[in-house]
Amino acid sequence: MRRPFSFNSNMTRKVSLAPRTPKAARAVSVRSPLGKSVRLELPAHSAGERPRGLPIPAVAVLGRSNVGKSSLLNALLATKVARVSQTPGRTQALHWYRVDDAFHVVDCPGYGWAKTARASRERFSGLIEELLTGERAPNLALLLVDGRLPPQASDVSMALFLRHAGVATVVAVTKWDAVKPSQRVRHLRALAAELEDSERPLLPVSSETGENLPTLGRLLKDRLTGRTRDGAAPAAPQGPTQKES
Repeated sequence: MRRPFSFNSNMTRKVSLAPRTPKAARAVSVRSPLGKSVRLELPAHSAGERPRGLPIPAVAVLGRSNVGKSSLLNALLATKVARVSQTPGRTQALHWYRVDDAFHVVDCPGYGWAKTARASRERFSGLIEELLTGERAPNLALLLVDGRLPPQASDVSMALFLRHAGVATVVAVTKWDAVKPSQRVRHLRALAAELEDSERPLLPVSSETGENLPTLGRLLKDRLTGRTRDGAAPAAPQGPTQKES
């Protein structure tokens, strides 16, 4: 299977190429679909680095660079946790956010940005691969795809990689507000044909308008708090149906 990012054959060596990890931030009270408090527990710069203490459920947030990941995270968590930039590739580590002391949201570096230095791409791919295939893999992945674009090979490859890794996945179609109403049905059908199935729901969302964010938040929270990795998940809502003009 073709992988969605370049893997470093030496990625299992826990060699940090970044500054030492700062202390965890204090919890912030929020009103979000995911919970009432959130705090940055760990920016992990090395493969295999995890928050201390007993493990709790986790969702890994993945997507191509410039998919709108930071904006979506800030909207989902109802607080500015991720830096929004016009320059792709700003996320340089695995950022572990603890929500309500119930589960972690892991903000992963974006993939697919050609202008990122090769050494950085290899380090990022090592971080992501170990996270998804290590002993304490996340219970769930939130895969973000750009709603303005046709299905991208790297996103399809990532979805297949997650399936082979045994990580349940929810697909969120970002920047839905930027898709013209006349194009929405066609775009959604094309993305669903490549990425959606009975075990992998797909939902169009917008961090600008808030469209479907409460539904996405409930879906993620239910799957993280209402199931184990091998347990039965609550039924996932389907994306809104729209009549084609």
